[in-house]
Amino acid sequence: MPNSAQEAADRIRVAVLSRLRARDHLAQVQVAPDPFRGYRIRVVTRLFYDQIPAERRSLALGSVLPDSEIAAIGLLTPDEAAASAAEGTADILRHEALELPLWPDSLARGQQEPIEVRLPSRSDDFLSEPLVATFYSLRGGVGRSTSLAYTALLLSREHRVLCLDMDLEAPGLAALFDVERDVEPGRGIVPLLLESDIAGQVPDVTPHLLRVHPDRELYLLPAGHPDANYARQLAQLDPAAWYREENNPLRDLIAAVGRLRIAPQIVLIDARTGISPLSAPLLFDVADIAVVTFFPHPQARVGTRALTRALLAARSERSYTPEPRFVVSPVPGAGAPEIRRRYEDRAADWIGEWLAPAVVEGGQAAFGEVEELIHVVGYSEDVAGTDSVVTETGIGAYAPISEWIKGFVPGSAAEELGAPVVSVALVSTSKSAALAELRFSAGAAEDQSDVEFQETFLQTETVGRATRADIPLILGRKGTGKTALFRRLATAGGSVVVTSPPDLPMRRPWMPSSDTYKAVGTALSDGGNDWRVAWTLVIGVAILLRGGDRHTVPAAFGELACKAKDESEYTALDLVEDVRTMLAARDVGLVSWQWLRELDATMPRDTLLLFDGLDAGFGRTPEDLERRRDGVGGLLSLVSERGDELVNLRLKILLRDDIWRAVQLPNKSHFFGRDARLSWANQTDYLKVIVKQALRVREVAELVGQRMSDIGSAALSPAVVDSWPQSRVIDAWRVLVGERISGDKTAFTYNWVWRRLADGNGDHSPRSLVRLFDRALGRERGWYPASPYERSLIRPRALVESLDDISDQEMVSLEEEFAELVPLFDALREIGRTPFPAGELAVDSDVVSLGLEVGLLHIDSGTRDEAERYRVPELYRKALGMGRKGQA
Repeated sequence: MPNSAQEAADRIRVAVLSRLRARDHLAQVQVAPDPFRGYRIRVVTRLFYDQIPAERRSLALGSVLPDSEIAAIGLLTPDEAAASAAEGTADILRHEALELPLWPDSLARGQQEPIEVRLPSRSDDFLSEPLVATFYSLRGGVGRSTSLAYTALLLSREHRVLCLDMDLEAPGLAALFDVERDVEPGRGIVPLLLESDIAGQVPDVTPHLLRVHPDRELYLLPAGHPDANYARQLAQLDPAAWYREENNPLRDLIAAVGRLRIAPQIVLIDARTGISPLSAPLLFDVADIAVVTFFPHPQARVGTRALTRALLAARSERSYTPEPRFVVSPVPGAGAPEIRRRYEDRAADWIGEWLAPAVVEGGQAAFGEVEELIHVVGYSEDVAGTDSVVTETGIGAYAPISEWIKGFVPGSAAEELGAPVVSVALVSTSKSAALAELRFSAGAAEDQSDVEFQETFLQTETVGRATRADIPLILGRKGTGKTALFRRLATAGGSVVVTSPPDLPMRRPWMPSSDTYKAVGTALSDGGNDWRVAWTLVIGVAILLRGGDRHTVPAAFGELACKAKDESEYTALDLVEDVRTMLAARDVGLVSWQWLRELDATMPRDTLLLFDGLDAGFGRTPEDLERRRDGVGGLLSLVSERGDELVNLRLKILLRDDIWRAVQLPNKSHFFGRDARLSWANQTDYLKVIVKQALRVREVAELVGQRMSDIGSAALSPAVVDSWPQSRVIDAWRVLVGERISGDKTAFTYNWVWRRLADGNGDHSPRSLVRLFDRALGRERGWYPASPYERSLIRPRALVESLDDISDQEMVSLEEEFAELVPLFDALREIGRTPFPAGELAVDSDVVSLGLEVGLLHIDSGTRDEAERYRVPELYRKALGMGRKGQA
């Protein structure tokens, strides 16, 4: 099939040759279509002798091709062509010439879509030191140099940092660090680059360094002393030529600073504003991280977009895509949050669109939440009026930038927690054994064996409150551990189970099911009684079956199956018939309560009456849900109205949050201060869930013991985890899944997990956490034989790639739990991105309110009554097929 681009190039070649061959029959013309736009042209003819470039261009091309269609051009004499070949200079027509990290090539590469990226943050290992971060801005006056200087000060508290002032035309870092007077003539980057260009190697860099902080390992390599000689030397530098010659002074300089005796861990480069020749390779070739500083004014949008796309298409000398991060500065509105938010939202919208084409191998979107790649710096008069950064005025505003960079440097995580890092590579044989034996209980509490349940149950402060006899109501979302707590209470002794979810060991055949509740509800309606009476009767039956005094049964109730049968023989049908019989008694409300009082007098102090499984136990039809509302309301009314009259019996109800909110109870205030909510608000407790499960495996305990040398593996068991402080938990966590997930603001693995598994209300489910680790463990087992990884038991990438699976699972759970949310699910899939304006959500307000209550939605801007914008949390976003802002 003909190639139309090549055919056009051949026609251009013939046209140029026709202009030259009449006077030089040996003229050579080559034309190749550029991969992105226009054509690349090379002409060699003796007619170019004694002609300047403009004359050569006019002679060869005339009006054959407009300048806008020329991507690259080489117009050479035969002698120049021979010299170019002898020197090995790159031919502009060859493929490798198209890969130059210069502005024309880089901007052209950025026009393609999609753009496959290879990000350092997605690598299993850290980059070798030093890490190079280039700070760049397309326009001046946005605080680029200030951001770099403050970031350097912050990083130098923990790391050895070297700053390079590569803004050669307008150097300023020496002044910001208040060492400008120490920059001597002939010292600095410009003399070093020029000498390297001439001599073919970089001289000793050490004499050119300045130490800019007396107590920290913070150094500056200044641009130079700005005098006449500096200007002369600067004019001789040609960065574009360096990439067409064997000797590359810029790469040689970067390599030289990495070999310095000060051994910098981090190199921060201040690049020249705009499309200057040197800023291109500083961004596209030597940078591991590119920190782009801009103010979201329309004038900056097109240019910064092109720059960002060029970054995505670049491959650095290390063969990675420079990791993009964005500093939005200086944003006004310190006293007007709505103004600041407007600029923040605009920046997020733009950046989301700029990054949208980026995909990783396999075609998945390359970036997480756009907001994690952005830091907004507000305008500060104190900072603007400061001559030097050494006073550290306003330095806190730049801390997130330093966290980005620290995320790519080994050892930063432990130092943040105030504990020294003990970096221990796992022994491969030990890891193999641990992977083989490790299991995470990803199912519900109903699915665990008794031994497994006892070993993994976590005693937290919230659990301690929930188990108190004087707390009658325990609330929580599905998966927050209500049933695990119920199982703990039911097996601890001193309790009577009245209702139970299916499949638990304490579930008995007689206990109520949806059919039971339906039959009892009908009997109540027929007799004009309410659910308070029914629950009193069911409680009496439960106590009787569990060994209660059968002589207490009122004579008015007649013959009952619960008096004649053992619990093992008693059935749900027996319960329904007994309740019907008792409801037929005269004054059943008074009689039933008197019976319960008499039973109460025979029971031990603080005997718990346990109610769980009410969420799904009534059934799922609209009639079932209405019956559940009435039944749960009746039970809660019984507690609030008469529960305090009991001396020894204590009712304890485990209930889903939304059901509690939906119950119409006139005296809900009775439960103020008498409820416990299982929300997992304590991050350390949440992490303990995984650590405790992992330590059940001896091989894992041995690996953790290598990190905790003061304890040793012999003393490590699930039982000790409950009392561990945060530092201990994090030490064990690092062995399991490493320190850093990537270079985000929240790059620590435990923060990443905490954020990604939060619903719209900030609540967390242990079940989601265990499911995530179960999937990640499966991936690690599959990868490890072919791709060994010894930094942790499970590599962080396994968590990242497992999150989509968890999103799908949690979405299924939500759909099963709340069928009434289906219109909202459909609407969100149609919208296709998050966050989004509230006006786009054309769903009944009651359904939206439920979506907010269960954490499917979060109000990103506005109030509950007047929401301006909604956000779908990461936990559900992928399952709904929603892209992030700018990625729909």
